[in-house]
Amino acid sequence: MFERAVRLRFREEAMKVPLIRFIEGPAGLTETAAFLCDLNKPMPSQALLLLHPHPLHGGTMGNKVITTIARVARDNGLATVAFNFRGAGRSVGKWDHGDGELQDAVAVASLMITQGVTKLCLAGFSFGGSIAARLVVPLKKSHPDCEVIDLLQVAPAVENFPIDPELVVDVPCKVIFNSDDEVVSPQAIADYADIVGASVIRSESGGHFFHGELTRLKVAVTSHYQCRGLV
Repeated sequence: MFERAVRLRFREEAMKVPLIRFIEGPAGLTETAAFLCDLNKPMPSQALLLLHPHPLHGGTMGNKVITTIARVARDNGLATVAFNFRGAGRSVGKWDHGDGELQDAVAVASLMITQGVTKLCLAGFSFGGSIAARLVVPLKKSHPDCEVIDLLQVAPAVENFPIDPELVVDVPCKVIFNSDDEVVSPQAIADYADIVGASVIRSESGGHFFHGELTRLKVAVTSHYQCRGLV
């Protein structure tokens, strides 16, 4: 009985640590991190893909907003994969102005789908929020049997990386941002959310990076996934 309890405890603790794997991407090896799943094995039918902020401004999958969303998903049983865009972290390659980075995202999502995902949730922060929206159409074309069932965008970079509203038609969208965002115009984000018909959570403080407001972000993301029936 004691040994079984120890094994279960070890397994529970191991599930809290991301599984790091390198996969072959368009620019070379891409560093990935997975919770509650393994890209080398059959995947659950429903899973979340996370996209991090701008690589040239220090953005990686270790960003605190991204890790906050990852922990929410993990703690609520939603299989999750994050990755580093080319040139970020230990991923091979160099910045490609968003075009190559979109292909990186397509490659990771395609592997998830090949391994069994049929219902894909997308979430991204800042630059990653814009790329997440741009990812929808390529996936519909290349993997018509997989449905993008949720798009969560945190302070999407809609000014420097504009999003065509037609790209996210028929995809349930949620936009979370702060009125004191110092990087992306809050009005631009609000206008985008209104055009695409996204539900919105707008708060007064926290800036672009949610300084001191990660607990509030965690509550908002948890509530969103629970209300959508995804966890």
